[in-house]
Amino acid sequence: MEKLFTALESRARNYPEKKALISSDGNTQTILSNQELLDNITSTAAFLEKETVKCIGLFLDNSSQWIICDLAAAKLGITLVPIPMFFTKSQVGHLVTSAGVEAIITLSLMKNILQSNQLLKLDNTETILPLENTLMLRIVTKEFTDKKHDLANSIKITYTSGSTGEPKGVCLSAQNIGAVCEGIETSMKLMPSCNHLCVLPLATLLENVAGVYVCLMHGGVVITEPLAALGFMSNAEFDISKLLAKIDFYQVGSIIILPQMLTLLVNSFDEIELKQHSIKQSISKQYPRKQCSNLQFIAVGGGKSSKQVIKQANSLGLPVFEGYGLSECGSVVSLNLPQQQKIGSVGKPLPHVCVVISEDGEIIIEGQTMLGYLGELEQTLPRIYTGDLGYIDEDGYIFVSGRKNNKIISSFGRNISPEWVEASLSSAPVIAQIAVFGEARPSLSAVVFSTCQDTVQIEAAIKECNEFLPDYAQVQQWILAEQPFTPNNNLLTHNGRLKRLNIAKLYQEKLDDIYT
Repeated sequence: MEKLFTALESRARNYPEKKALISSDGNTQTILSNQELLDNITSTAAFLEKETVKCIGLFLDNSSQWIICDLAAAKLGITLVPIPMFFTKSQVGHLVTSAGVEAIITLSLMKNILQSNQLLKLDNTETILPLENTLMLRIVTKEFTDKKHDLANSIKITYTSGSTGEPKGVCLSAQNIGAVCEGIETSMKLMPSCNHLCVLPLATLLENVAGVYVCLMHGGVVITEPLAALGFMSNAEFDISKLLAKIDFYQVGSIIILPQMLTLLVNSFDEIELKQHSIKQSISKQYPRKQCSNLQFIAVGGGKSSKQVIKQANSLGLPVFEGYGLSECGSVVSLNLPQQQKIGSVGKPLPHVCVVISEDGEIIIEGQTMLGYLGELEQTLPRIYTGDLGYIDEDGYIFVSGRKNNKIISSFGRNISPEWVEASLSSAPVIAQIAVFGEARPSLSAVVFSTCQDTVQIEAAIKECNEFLPDYAQVQQWILAEQPFTPNNNLLTHNGRLKRLNIAKLYQEKLDDIYT
């Protein structure tokens, strides 16, 4: 990450008064110049060094404090563990324990959330950081982490959304993250610098690296707002009108969004266009662009996007570019760009990686991989087997065609193991069998077989089980199976496993209907 800090120092030296960071807490707006950002990073790094912490957690909404603390830790080589705000209490407890987090940085208004988590043993004392409304809570533990070897070279440990409820920590070095930043920045060197609005949670590696780091390296201005102000109502609900308002207000040049957000964005612009049509009796392709006229680059990732939606976005004048990546590779692996784009693909590999396809069609990443999963760093990983199926065409573009295993990736970018959800809902007496679906959908659906035909009882049982799952893993819609899943009807294997493709095919029409 040396080039990032070199860029920050160069910005402060050559353009000390120019804007670097704009942040709002919902009430007041803070603007930091290049020099002020560097000064804040330096003073926060001095604070962390004095506190002699080796591994810290970061539990904050999108804010200037998040970015400053993150960069201060990186400057010192301290292991930083972002704590996603959508994690359940048990997932937060697992994260803190597994990583050996010594202290958590949070805002004064958010400390009660952590203190109410009985899985966290917090010290009663609070240490105030040299940042507004920011404090550090120490973790009381009998012994500090036994993962010293893992933390030695890990500048960041990022946790997945928890496909089985117990997220795994991906250990990344400064070299890992730096290579990704340089790969993206090099590919975008022909594009002018601009205002970048952080739409995704900063705890998401994609926003953290491709959003904040690359924007600062490229000479742009980073903008943060609380997630609720941007439209996040839950992990499965998003108010696109709020995001559009912020894009207009800040004259935003670039954003990173998820496939479901793109669909909402396109639908929103379609509504605008229809209204214009009713007034003028002619469709104006230029009208929507007046609302987001400064947008130069809309990156979409975190899951597979519909080819049709991207085509529709482009027809509306929206500069949408699909990419591909995973935490195990430090985030972005490939990306479509203005000068090289093929709709339906996820772009060409960035300069820092090599992508190959195995004999069985699995996408494999070489050349830039994580240090390993937390607790599993005994040997280096020369390649990452992604579990995604795909191919590379004659022009070098990567196409993702599906998943090798059963893991579901929602249109909000959440990784979900259907077996985890099925096991939880099967605990209800009225649910005899259940098959969960939701690939590239905003929420999960299920096909349920029950000997009880009272749909009210079944609905109540599903709602009760949902309370023990994160909102992104809850079943929101369901249909009744006409018959049990058995080997005889080819919906179950002889050893009792669901034949998901056969179930999905049998009930495809009904499953599609519940999303319309």
